[in-house]
Amino acid sequence: MKYCKSCGKELADEAVLCTGCGCATDEFYSQQQPAQKNGDNMSMMALLGFIFSFISSLIGLILSCIAYKTAVAENDSKSKTFSKAGIIISSVSMGIGVLTGIIVAIVYCVIIAAAVGGAGGVIT
Repeated sequence: MKYCKSCGKELADEAVLCTGCGCATDEFYSQQQPAQKNGDNMSMMALLGFIFSFISSLIGLILSCIAYKTAVAENDSKSKTFSKAGIIISSVSMGIGVLTGIIVAIVYCVIIAAAVGGAGGVIT
């Protein structure tokens, strides 16, 4: 038998809480395992952000930014690295898309202007 350190009540050997005052016993603290973070694990959000940066730039950018913020808060260097890569790839891909859109619009305007100019201003 053991006794509560707080109120002195007699307790069963396997008791984790005192039935008299509710205080935790040594058994309670020995059963508690601290959460251990494995440095080899990477957050799923960082991985998804990296993958989506190749598929859909906007979704990849959003997921990577969220994962980066979480990785900084948790000091997770592997997730932080993948998140940075996702942010960079998404940003470059979006920039290329915008430049491509601008070039296509300019070429389209030049073609239309040439067609209108060659027909005397009348589109047939």
